[in-house]
Amino acid sequence: MAEFKPIETQEELDAFAGKIRKEATERTESRFADYEDLKSSNAALKEQLATAEKEAAATAEKYKDYDQNISNLQDKVNKYEIDAMRTRVALAAGLPYEAAGRLKGETEDEIKKDAEAFSGMMKLKKQPLADPEPIVSKKGAKRAAMKDMLHKMTGGNE
Repeated sequence: MAEFKPIETQEELDAFAGKIRKEATERTESRFADYEDLKSSNAALKEQLATAEKEAAATAEKYKDYDQNISNLQDKVNKYEIDAMRTRVALAAGLPYEAAGRLKGETEDEIKKDAEAFSGMMKLKKQPLADPEPIVSKKGAKRAAMKDMLHKMTGGNE
């Protein structure tokens, strides 16, 4: 360490104070040397933030109904799937295609139960494909009656 030397004159005091002031100024300036760079960088970042906020607001506006649209579309898909299930169950239960819309339920089991109940009510007699009584002209009425009587008498064996 240097030996202490007392300041005896005003010039020495001014020189010493100037030296201390200069060192303090240099230390302060060195600490804040990049202040202008930071200031300009901060301004650029603020501009980027403002631009990003505008873009985010525009995107939010563009997609504001996105969740609602997805929900609506999912509801439509679910409805179509249930309708397809109703049709499949109705046809499997022997019901006509038109009866599929009358079936109630949200699950396949509920729809099957309703289809079974509905098909029980709709047991239809099978209609013959042709008229069992042949159309006979007046001339052949006697002949047809005789054939019928013969058929009955022989038990269906001619």
